[in-house]
Amino acid sequence: MSLLKSIERYGRKRVRKLLRAILAAGADNGELPIAPTKLLVARTDIRLGNLVLMEPLLSSLRRRFPECEIHVLAGHVFAGLIESQGYIVRTVDKKGQIAKPWKLLKLRDDLRSTGYDAVLDASHPHSFSLSTAVTCFLSGAPCRIGFDSGEGERWYTHAEGEPARGIHESKAIHALGNLWSDWPEWTPPRLITESLEKRDAVGIHVGASGRKVFPTEYFEKIIEKASTKTSVEVYWGTPEEKKIADTLRSAHGVKVMPKLIIEELLRSMTGLRAFLSPDNGPMHVASALGIPVVGLFRVDNSDRFRPLSPGSAVIFDPEAKKQEMAVEMLLEAYGLSK
Repeated sequence: MSLLKSIERYGRKRVRKLLRAILAAGADNGELPIAPTKLLVARTDIRLGNLVLMEPLLSSLRRRFPECEIHVLAGHVFAGLIESQGYIVRTVDKKGQIAKPWKLLKLRDDLRSTGYDAVLDASHPHSFSLSTAVTCFLSGAPCRIGFDSGEGERWYTHAEGEPARGIHESKAIHALGNLWSDWPEWTPPRLITESLEKRDAVGIHVGASGRKVFPTEYFEKIIEKASTKTSVEVYWGTPEEKKIADTLRSAHGVKVMPKLIIEELLRSMTGLRAFLSPDNGPMHVASALGIPVVGLFRVDNSDRFRPLSPGSAVIFDPEAKKQEMAVEMLLEAYGLSK
């Protein structure tokens, strides 16, 4: 490790300790509200899939407290997903706040003026998020609920025990409501869209991040066979993924979808009969829309992030060599939904 890296890590630790000391000194220890009128659920990252995995928590809050206003604090990029489901959304731009700290102060004032009875930190249940914990504190809510992982117990008035790592992420996040009596049972994530007729097509998404990426050649073999049975629509999200999609169109004549905002993505995917995708946000969207999904995993964590819609299946393929299995499963899912 370089000297600069060591200094940077040391500086971060000092900042975290200082923030914790300052904020903890003024922390309230409010009681859990029995009949809240305003609740805030915070997930401030910009990952589409994480917002989908929050849905069971949000829908259970609606059922448990039907008279309560439920607000969601979400990253600005995909906040439209939550807004499309009828929740009141407040957006946050974490990088923008770092460059312009006064934006954080404005957010603090806006949140405090709303008067929340409680705030729930719905960030990663196994990895403490300092930025979200700080935001929850700054909301001014007397009751702050989060997971007892890492440093979480120092920041929340009510800490839910860290869930087991082998359960689905949506079920783990849903457990934040266990503090309330008569908490509804978990149900899989579900997204509501305008009713559209199914079209005779399957969708394939070519993108993922980090170690979850599959090479272009992997999709070429799948599309070569799938396109002889049905229409194939190729989805993408980044400019790099668009290049992959265009390569597949040139080679196999498949339809490449245009750049879609989140509301358009929901409408487009709703009509599909099946969907194949690496572990990414659109995979979770498709599952929550009830589409049979073939989830491609190069990282062995499908127990936590697998698609849950009826007819869905998972392929663990760390070497990216199971194209035959992938296309068979995709066509099976397509046939089940016809």
